[in-house]
Amino acid sequence: MKFNRIPYGVMLAILVGIIAVAGSASAQAVAEFDSLWLHTADARWEKTEESFNLTMEWELYIKKAQDKRGSKFAGEWTKLAPETVEYTYRVEVATDSAFNTIEKQQETTESSLTIRDLNFDQFYFARVRLVDAPINYRDDFASGTIYKHEKQMGGKSEENTGVIGFIRFSFKNGGWQTYVITALALLVIFFVWPVTWFRLRLTNVFPPNKPGFLYSALPFDRTGKTDHISPKGNVYVREVAKYWSRAMAAMASDPSNWASTEAYIKASAQEQEEVKKRRWLEEGLPAIEQAIDVCKNGVPGIKLKKKPLEYPFPRVLLAALENQRINRNNWWASQEMDRAVENTAYKEIDELKGWSVTAFWAIGSIEPMLGLFGTVEGIQKAFQRIQAKLKENPDAPMSETVENLASGIYQALITTFFGLLFGIPFMIGYYYYRGKADWIFGKFEEIIIDLLNRA
Repeated sequence: MKFNRIPYGVMLAILVGIIAVAGSASAQAVAEFDSLWLHTADARWEKTEESFNLTMEWELYIKKAQDKRGSKFAGEWTKLAPETVEYTYRVEVATDSAFNTIEKQQETTESSLTIRDLNFDQFYFARVRLVDAPINYRDDFASGTIYKHEKQMGGKSEENTGVIGFIRFSFKNGGWQTYVITALALLVIFFVWPVTWFRLRLTNVFPPNKPGFLYSALPFDRTGKTDHISPKGNVYVREVAKYWSRAMAAMASDPSNWASTEAYIKASAQEQEEVKKRRWLEEGLPAIEQAIDVCKNGVPGIKLKKKPLEYPFPRVLLAALENQRINRNNWWASQEMDRAVENTAYKEIDELKGWSVTAFWAIGSIEPMLGLFGTVEGIQKAFQRIQAKLKENPDAPMSETVENLASGIYQALITTFFGLLFGIPFMIGYYYYRGKADWIFGKFEEIIIDLLNRA
């Protein structure tokens, strides 16, 4: 039998029959299910030193047509073996959750695919889609399954540890308040604090016996700075006290200055006044002059870094001594001397505080306020970003919303942290130096009162 002699009509009939059978089989296969579900099983973001890759795996599930219950429980879905049907899949990688900007996409007929050479410094979202899918096709969620990768740079994480990493992260994520807070903090650390420390150190207030750096840098009082009683005390104060005591003794009306006790008793008021004036001129006034000379020129043999009257305490002593020299031994001398000492002490303390102690308080108060301002601004920006994102994509996932919220909260917390980090120590510094200035003022009065009482 020769095939070339088969009538053309017979051959056409056979071909039509084959097509009909195949179409019937295909229709039967499609009719076996009425819903197709493409499920993303896994998405692995992998990085090497040279590249950043994404490997995705997926599965197909069907829901049989004869199931008429209408329920959508997961148990009704049946996993479809990959060899049962052949579809073309497309993996899409985009920079936004709505997949408006697709960076890379590849097609395959397998159930997994690896996309290579992605950028390290970019957030990505990935999904798998069916090419030429049937009408009843569905996948995970309306916008696809989203996977987000943390930012990478050059194959290495941007996350830094330690102080340098924290500072870099803070300046990158904090607002402009972070820069202002840091600038004010540097102003205090490198200018305000050194000026305050230098002004209020005890060896800059009381002429020291040993004007060395360690001796002058110690923040607490040591024997030799203010002590005027101990043999190892402040030589300058003890030298002034020696001559001042002689002057005070010459002002007293003592029976030892008379020939006998009976003569002292019988002496008239005029005679007693004459004796007091004579003793003042012969003993008291020269002693006051010597004390004033020590105040102005210092103690012989004790070398100071600056002139004695450039120290605050000698100026307070000089005010008392000069006032006593002018008023001599009159009854009002004590009151006038107290007034002069108090006024001069207030003036010296105000000069010691100067602007620097006030700067501690001002900057220490401003820093937390700037931090609070940054907190409010950061939270405001966070909600503005969320609002803008939802307007752009109302179906944006929760992960993307949280990301926008977190960036604003970062700024809020960082500025608050920096404001408190510097504000609290500066306020402590203010109260410490204000207390030290009050202590110095009290020490002025304590020494002078003790000198007068001992005289």
